[in-house]
Amino acid sequence: MSGALSYALAAPQWTLTYQGVNISADVSAMALEIEYTDRLGGASGDMAIALRDEDGLWRGPWSPVQGDVVNLQLGYAGGALLPCGDFQVDELGYHSPPDVLNLRCLAAYITPAMRTRRSVGYEGQTLLQIAGLIARKYGLTLVADPDAMNLSFARITQRQETDLAFLHRIARAHNYDFTIRGGQLIFYSRLALEAAPPVATLARAGMIRAAFLTKSHRTYQAAQVSYQSPAAKRLILQRAAAATPIPAGDSLIEATRCENGQQALLRAQSALHQANMVRTTAEILAPGDVTLCAGSTVSITGFGVNDGVYIISTAVHRLDRQLGYSSELSLRRIDSQAPVAAG
Repeated sequence: MSGALSYALAAPQWTLTYQGVNISADVSAMALEIEYTDRLGGASGDMAIALRDEDGLWRGPWSPVQGDVVNLQLGYAGGALLPCGDFQVDELGYHSPPDVLNLRCLAAYITPAMRTRRSVGYEGQTLLQIAGLIARKYGLTLVADPDAMNLSFARITQRQETDLAFLHRIARAHNYDFTIRGGQLIFYSRLALEAAPPVATLARAGMIRAAFLTKSHRTYQAAQVSYQSPAAKRLILQRAAAATPIPAGDSLIEATRCENGQQALLRAQSALHQANMVRTTAEILAPGDVTLCAGSTVSITGFGVNDGVYIISTAVHRLDRQLGYSSELSLRRIDSQAPVAAG
C-alpha cells in the first residue's frame, strides 16, 4: 500500500503469510484494504482483506480455499509490527466491476470442537483450574491471574454450552474474563486489567474524529445478590456499592445460585461493575498505533469532562491504499475505584 495518511511520518508496512509462504510482495500492488479486528472479553479476533483482480488470478490459479491459514503482521516501516496471529479463510466474496476479491478470516484456534455444545460437571475445582482444563484441552497455554485460584466451586455445571461460552459465563459472573491470542488463553481479573497503566495518551489534536456518550439509564448505585441455600439451610446475601456516586442510581437485585458468601459478593460486585462500566463510552479514529490493542488502557485528553483513563474494548487496525494506517477504537471509561462490599 503506497498511500499514507497525511499526518503519518512513517510508511505503513505489513507482512502477509499464506499457508506458510510470505506473499506480501506478490499481492502488494493488488491490496486495497487490510483490516484486523482485536476484541476483548472472550470474543475472537478476525481479519479481512480486499484484493484487486483485473487479471483474474484470484478466480483462477490463485483461488483461495476455505480453511487455509493466513498470518498477518502490520505496523510502520522500521518499527515493531503488531503480530495479529493466525487466521483461517472463512468467507470468500467476489464482485465486479471492478474485480475485487474479499476474504474474511477467523481466528485459527476456533476449531469445530470448540463450537460443540456439551454438558460437563466440575467438582472441587477453582475458577483457575477450570480455565486450565479448557486451555489444555485445545493445546493452549494458560496465562492467568493467580487470584482466580482463590475462588472455588463444590460443583458447577456446563449445560449444553460450548467450552468457551461456559468459561466466559462463569468468569464474567465473578468479575473475570479471558481472551485468546496466538496459542495463549489469557485469563484475567477485569479490575486488575483496568488498573494497568495507560500505554498511550490520545490527545484531541492527534485524533481524526472522536465521539463520547454518557448515560444514566440502567446504571446502579448498589447491587444485591441473594440465594436460599438448601444445603446450608440459610439465606446467602451480599451487597456491593459503587465507590463513587451514581446520579439517580438505583439498586440492582439478583437472585442466583451461590455456594457461599465469597461467591455472592463477587457476583454482586461483578453485576454492578458490568452495569456501570459502560456509563461513558467513546469511539475514536486515530493514526495507526500498534500499542492500541484490546485490553490496553489509554489516557484521553482535550475533551474536558470526557477526559480520563479508558480501556479499549475493540481495536480495528486498518491499512487502506488511499488513507494508510489507522486505528479505530471502541472504549469505555474506567471508574477511579472498584465496587466495594456493603453491609
